[in-house]
Amino acid sequence: MGGQEQKQLKIFTLGKFQVFTGEENLTKKYPKSRRPWLLFQFLLTNAGQSLSSEIVVGTLWPATNYENPQHSLRNLVYRLRQMLKDEGNGDRYIIQTQGNYSFNTRSNYWCDFEELEKLLERAFSLKDKDPQKIKLLEKAYQLYGGEFLPSRPYEEWTVNLRLYCQRIFLKVVVELNRLYEEKNQWKKTIALCEKALEFEPFEENLHWSYVQSLIKTDQKARAKNHYHQTHALFQKELGVSLGFDIDEMINKHNNFEPKNSSSTWGDFQEILEEKEEDKGAFICDGENFRMIYQLEERRAERNIRKSSLASLQLIAPKGKKLPEAELDEKSRILQGTLLNCLRRGDVIFPNKPGEFLLLLVDVPPDKVDKVLNRIASKYYENSPDDEVRINVRHRPLLQGGTI
Repeated sequence: MGGQEQKQLKIFTLGKFQVFTGEENLTKKYPKSRRPWLLFQFLLTNAGQSLSSEIVVGTLWPATNYENPQHSLRNLVYRLRQMLKDEGNGDRYIIQTQGNYSFNTRSNYWCDFEELEKLLERAFSLKDKDPQKIKLLEKAYQLYGGEFLPSRPYEEWTVNLRLYCQRIFLKVVVELNRLYEEKNQWKKTIALCEKALEFEPFEENLHWSYVQSLIKTDQKARAKNHYHQTHALFQKELGVSLGFDIDEMINKHNNFEPKNSSSTWGDFQEILEEKEEDKGAFICDGENFRMIYQLEERRAERNIRKSSLASLQLIAPKGKKLPEAELDEKSRILQGTLLNCLRRGDVIFPNKPGEFLLLLVDVPPDKVDKVLNRIASKYYENSPDDEVRINVRHRPLLQGGTI
């Protein structure tokens, strides 16, 4: 390698965006270079992909009419390389190949969301009794500073990675929570949930664990106060109630006299398993359904997995109209059937009385009919004398489709 050895580029994206080379904060040094930093964020998000000038410019600056996007981007890349001290000593951070650009994943860099993924993978490869497992999970937990590129919340190209990082963080929290509970380390669980709920305030399982930990440490008044505040928040923001009852949790705690710590965990593990059984497929409102649908479309386009959109509509006999109360009751039966038949990864949206939209996630196209026929059969079994029929439609997810 000729010249001075290239210093490692250190990139923070979770809860903040900062780039360092050695001890020098480059984002602080170049605070007004918005366009070069936006380009860097886009290339990093799509690390390893070779992107044409037209795609880069069209995605980042769609409203700007460039006569020569290749020339404009070339100048911007030059500025970015100067900021990064990417002077060609060793592998460059920004690669240009036949007019296309990409972030070089083989260059000398460290990135927080990639480190988060590595820590989780290493932790899950270890057995529970290995003390390194908790240490790795705690390191991952501390590394997560918030959502991916928080200054770009409305950019479509950040959505997938933002949700992916959130899922990794929740996996870390759930696993740490489980290990703490096994050791009856309730104070650690409380601290864990308090920070996690700052990032994920609508994650019901975190509230359940937090309330349980407060009860276990004889902080029942605090547990009740948190429960009622959270219950009111869920009803106001989501229109739903919490799926657990504070009085029931306190009564179970008061009536439970463990003989040893292992039996304590066993009984509460049983409670957790009962909660898991109640979940079934994910039911959401129209806005969330649309967002999940768009994410699945992108995965389908990239051949990550194949999913399908389906609709189920209750149809009254010809010439009849179902009374509103009867339609509501039949909708309730159909919704229960969907929850029993679909997997936890599938998504349900009650579009209107008597009609449900479904996302069948990662279901091969040739299996969709079988899944929907099973749902219809189960519904008819629950309503054997019902003249109402189910109209079923479905199609695979395609980029550019409408919903």
